[in-house]
Amino acid sequence: MLEKLWPFGKNRVRRALEEALEKAFKESGETLEPLSELQEHEDHYLLRVEVPGLGPENLEVRLEGEQLVVEGEKREEKRTKHLAEIVYGRIYRAYLLPKDAQKEGLEARLHKGVLEVRIPREKRPAEPPVKIPVREG
Repeated sequence: MLEKLWPFGKNRVRRALEEALEKAFKESGETLEPLSELQEHEDHYLLRVEVPGLGPENLEVRLEGEQLVVEGEKREEKRTKHLAEIVYGRIYRAYLLPKDAQKEGLEARLHKGVLEVRIPREKRPAEPPVKIPVREG
């Protein structure tokens, strides 16, 4: 019956209600994990992390042991809203560096809402595979 009164259809009403309930009961201070990808190139890795709405002043990229950490915060401006779908809060993601990644010479650049971290690779000779004999019994 509600879908007859509501012009957007049954699925949109259900989805809007679910989103409203999630926001109402969501823990404050929740940490968001940004979407990312790691590309492998011959002489480096390229980590791309989506951070829309954040500027360099709101982001921190650092090494912690064998992990590369991306941290920041997207703050909400206080104003009257008629629609609220943008997510605000703290972002945090730690990436385990590949074994051949160098810890020196990392570069981070922010372009159109995507953080790109260039991670140099060590040049190591390819190790031949080691054959392990299989015995019966």
